Amino acid sequence: MIGAFFVAATAGAQTGGRTAPSAGAPELGKSLSSAHATSVYDSTRRYDAQALRFESHWGSADIIRGASDSVVATVGWFRSFDIEKMVASSPRAVTEAHAFETNNFRGSLVTALGGATLTAGILVASNMSNNASSPVLIIAGAGAVAWGLQHVSLSYAALARAMWWYNRDLSR
Repeated sequence: MIGAFFVAATAGAQTGGRTAPSAGAPELGKSLSSAHATSVYDSTRRYDAQALRFESHWGSADIIRGASDSVVATVGWFRSFDIEKMVASSPRAVTEAHAFETNNFRGSLVTALGGATLTAGILVASNMSNNASSPVLIIAGAGAVAWGLQHVSLSYAALARAMWWYNRDLSR
């Protein structure tokens, strides 16, 4: 009994003379103005409607906004979209979006050139000629393809970080 009295006295002292409503008190809902209740709902709904994610496919990625799954952009090899403008509300997201655009362009260009060089080397080698350029073309083309694909991979990692920073900075 002494312990219960001590707990009740401490709880009463913490309220400072104010009576706290119970968790299921109907007065809580009435005390909120309708504008405040609407803004709380709208901010939650705004986050659900504005959050970004991407789904990658072979050579491209669809940028999807919100829970409604609306595709707002497609980026990828030789496809461009101003992601920096889309995530402009978050400075860190803009930095990552710039890294995505830079690495994606470089990676796409070098992969395409490397593929063309590799194909030319294979064609020269299959021509049955004893040409010293065929191994050089094959090795250079394969190296360029590997370097380009690495930068494409780095670009998608930067895109994921840009989406993360953008979503983090959205108001909830």
